[in-house]
Amino acid sequence: MERCFCPEHGMYPLLLFTLGMAIPPWLPAPLPWHAPAAVAVLALSGRWPGWRTGLLVALCAGLALSALRIRLRLDDMLPPAWENRSQSVELQVIGLAHYGLISTRFDAQRLQLHTPDAALPATFSVADRERRAWPAGSVWRAELRCKRLHAYANPHAADTERWLIAQRRLANCSVRQRRALPARSSLQAGIGQMRERLRDRFARVLGDHPAAGVLMALTLGERTGIDRAQWDVFARTGTTHLVCVSGVHLGFVAALAAWAALRLARRFGRGRWPPRLLACTTGLTAAGAYALLAGFGVSAQRALLMLAACGLALALRSRWPARKIWLSALALVTLADPWAVTQPGFWLSFGLVAALLLAGSGRLCRPGWLAGNLQAQGAVSVLSVPLLAGWFGQLPWVSPLANAWALPLIGLLLTPLSLLAVAQPFDPPLRWAADLIGLAMSPLDWLAQWPPWTLPTPPVWTLWLAGIAALLMLLPLWPLRLLLLPCWLPLLLARAERPPPGEVWATVLDVGQGLAMVVETRRHVLVYDVGPGNADWNVADSTLLPYLAGRGITAPDRVMLSHADADHAGGWPALAPRWPHSQCQVSQPEALDARWPCGACRAGQRWHWDGVDFEVFWPGNDAAALETNASSCVLKVTGAAGRSILLTGDIGRASEAALLGLPLRADVLISPHHGSRTSSGDDFLAAVAAQHVVVSAGYLNRYRHPQAAVWQRYADHGMTRWRTDRHGAIDIRLGREVGVSAWRQRAPRYWQPRDKD
Repeated sequence: MERCFCPEHGMYPLLLFTLGMAIPPWLPAPLPWHAPAAVAVLALSGRWPGWRTGLLVALCAGLALSALRIRLRLDDMLPPAWENRSQSVELQVIGLAHYGLISTRFDAQRLQLHTPDAALPATFSVADRERRAWPAGSVWRAELRCKRLHAYANPHAADTERWLIAQRRLANCSVRQRRALPARSSLQAGIGQMRERLRDRFARVLGDHPAAGVLMALTLGERTGIDRAQWDVFARTGTTHLVCVSGVHLGFVAALAAWAALRLARRFGRGRWPPRLLACTTGLTAAGAYALLAGFGVSAQRALLMLAACGLALALRSRWPARKIWLSALALVTLADPWAVTQPGFWLSFGLVAALLLAGSGRLCRPGWLAGNLQAQGAVSVLSVPLLAGWFGQLPWVSPLANAWALPLIGLLLTPLSLLAVAQPFDPPLRWAADLIGLAMSPLDWLAQWPPWTLPTPPVWTLWLAGIAALLMLLPLWPLRLLLLPCWLPLLLARAERPPPGEVWATVLDVGQGLAMVVETRRHVLVYDVGPGNADWNVADSTLLPYLAGRGITAPDRVMLSHADADHAGGWPALAPRWPHSQCQVSQPEALDARWPCGACRAGQRWHWDGVDFEVFWPGNDAAALETNASSCVLKVTGAAGRSILLTGDIGRASEAALLGLPLRADVLISPHHGSRTSSGDDFLAAVAAQHVVVSAGYLNRYRHPQAAVWQRYADHGMTRWRTDRHGAIDIRLGREVGVSAWRQRAPRYWQPRDKD
């Protein structure tokens, strides 16, 4: 039995090692690496049968190695004692700097610390509010103030902190003074400088050509030039992956380079080189060069490792079956980067290759070209349903058709031609490549008219059920496929839970230094403020919109902007076209962009939704004469059981005093003006007499909100205190009782410091 097991199931240790590598990055707390290592040692010294020991050791080795990598990365993070403290650092710019309307942002690596006892991660992100030039590969001595890795923490939204850890961006720094130092020659610096020259050439030759951003993404891996409208087209058609340099692009480039090398070898060098070795070497070299040109990001590194595993197996004339090559590539990628398993690109890359392998297994006859392509597209579409639903919460109906058009076009034609155009010293080929990309985008623009099917965030078990069913459906067993179809229903028919009649569910989202809040009743939704934004960026794209989509909400019934300041209403110009039928109110309508008009909120306005009462307390009819903050809309929301929330915008003490004669008493107070020293007076807090207070503030913000004295004042009034910079999004439920919970407590992460008051 022993001898039968090992040859027949030789992939099992590799599979368990990969599983062990994949588990620790998902855990809520760090796994002590020495625990699984000790188990492996004990297993090796025991008397278990050989294959059982091998399986256990493989699993424990993966767990221990992954946990150790995580521990080392956590140890490299900025110590809390060095947050917001000035330190002198010698740094080198990594990659290309991005020049925005407000700041210049770039990644850097630490070369040397000049401040005694200072600490800084090996790699980190830098923002320069003076918008100075930071050439790729340049070396500087700079005065930095840094913060620990921190990002918005909201349900249904992307886990940006996890992504930052995977990208090795372990601190966020701002730069004050700087002094240029002599450049250091290195391959990384040389490639960065070449990429920067190419980006400058694109800007000079293409200017504002609509396809310039896509061309830059396909060649340099820089996606910042793609505008919001183009991203919407890619998202609606399920083709976003085609403008992110990954396995698809590297695979096509490697295949074309290998084909060209074989053709040339057969014509001019017959018999000089082994064909397989020549093809694999040429293909991997071309793919590696392309990955370097595209910035050698994490996704490109992962794709190159996948190609290397496949190329090595082919070059060595391995008799391994395709599934073993696939598993070897999987193990190699997770060994090189355990955090890969936390990124959607990993699951899409390996999952869709697995779909193709399963679809082609067990066939009695080889299908024709058309039938084979349809079969492959069908297999990819089937398995992509649970993957897209789980990672992105939407299913683009037109994705199979869009990918059938765009995938071969971009892989076989546009990417190679774009790379050839970049390699030419003449400018016309760049314009031709951009024009060709523009023509290729036209069918996608047409297909994007059909919006994707947006799904609320489904329960995890429905994703696993649909995923396993999808894999089994790819096997050539028609009766089994029909029996498995009902396994998709829990995923496709999932509906977000709604508040019972008369109850209120509210969420204060983590949007940094600003405010965005969603208030739900049984059949209605109010959005109170939409968070910061400007012409260059708005926070709603990564916070408010994903949250609403995850809750199954297409658009709110009403939007109330407390006032027109950018930290509360900055995202409105981007959201207004999305929500043409949502009623809008603001304290000073004349302060908003005339293209997106809103009505006025005024004291005395009332409405009733599903057993819940809404009443505006402030401002009065003299709102136009008030300072912007002082005019903020103050709204009280009261459920059928009498439990209530008071939303106060940015009012100060003068407005608070004017409100004292009103029925202010509430169970939950959304703090006035983020807890500034000019708000939250004792008389006002006594009149509200809230059980809980929620402060929406940015992490280590420059205003020091909430002020320490105000924060203590909330405690003195007996309030349980919550703040979005520490707790993430705050969930409030008003029924017969009041329930308040924090997202960072419900979904802890191993890199986060434990909760503090």
